[in-house]
Amino acid sequence: MFKHHGYLRRVLFGWMAIVLLSMMARIAAGERWQVISELPTPRHSFSVAAVEGKIYLIGGTLFENENGPFGLSLVEVYDPGTNTWQRVADMPTLRAGAKTAVVDEKIYVIGGYSGIDNRAENFDTLKVVEVYDPQTDIWEKKQDMSLPRSEFGIGVVAGKIYAIGGFVHPWDNKPGAPWRIDLVEAYDPATDTWAKRATMPTKRSSVEAVVVNGLIYAIGGSGWPQLLHGGPNLTTIEEYNPKINRWRRKKEMPNLRTSFAMIILENNIYLMAGFVRIAGIVEFLDTVEIYNPKTEEWREGTPLPTPRMPGGTVLIDGNIYMFGWTEQHGNKWVRSPLVEAFGTGFHAVTANGKLPVRWGALKAQRQK
Repeated sequence: MFKHHGYLRRVLFGWMAIVLLSMMARIAAGERWQVISELPTPRHSFSVAAVEGKIYLIGGTLFENENGPFGLSLVEVYDPGTNTWQRVADMPTLRAGAKTAVVDEKIYVIGGYSGIDNRAENFDTLKVVEVYDPQTDIWEKKQDMSLPRSEFGIGVVAGKIYAIGGFVHPWDNKPGAPWRIDLVEAYDPATDTWAKRATMPTKRSSVEAVVVNGLIYAIGGSGWPQLLHGGPNLTTIEEYNPKINRWRRKKEMPNLRTSFAMIILENNIYLMAGFVRIAGIVEFLDTVEIYNPKTEEWREGTPLPTPRMPGGTVLIDGNIYMFGWTEQHGNKWVRSPLVEAFGTGFHAVTANGKLPVRWGALKAQRQK
């Protein structure tokens, strides 16, 4: 009888392996987006980082807590190779909307926000920096940023982390100072210190940043002065060269979009989904636009399955993984706990500037 049960277990495991391999083959083929999993804890506004082929979902806010409290310490890890989840050590600070960067295979979690409800007096923007070591499953406190801020861009070049622009609550800044800022600071993990760098030409929050060939590109966002409904939304692209500490303006995005996802593939920047607001009405997008920063040319990519405001998105070994998103059903915004993947037909992904993180600077080579 025991031999019979052992045989059944081997058959079952073999069948599961065939199914998993078949699913991964379909992803790699790049025919379409595939639903491959669900979030173990349905949440939004979490941060994403990838280390050694595993994807870490950090912090965030539960789906049902739309009006607060905001901020979790939860950290869950997705393994694309086995399509499984694991919970690891909680982050010391409850927060949502933090930014992540990876240096020397350690995850730095920076800024974000928390609050017991959605009233301004109970809502805190954070300057906290904490680092997680996946090898030891241990968190460590690091030097704070100079200002509490959220919605900033982040990039890593030559082992230093750059925090770019963002949103600062009025009571956390000088009287009369803009809420959306042009501040740029660089963090050196080797010395645990922050240093101010050349300010970004455009004051903005909700800005996305990526690294291509050692240059940081700050794209889109919301400018100043703030308008009704949170605008003005921007098509601005600015390039920062850390070696000479200098910014320069680039050609603008051809189409307006905000709250989009970005990945880097073969030194091209992919802008994915998001939304536009026209006359106060929000329209979600499924479109993908591909930007070549060298030639400043744009082209269209494969659309997403549905219009959406993307959740955490990361590229590993040529596969794009999107963890949760927000869709519009009539007048309601509905959050999805699904995980989807898309095979790009590229492989051998390596980190440019050691930044395999959310919207990180990833370089891929075409599959032979």
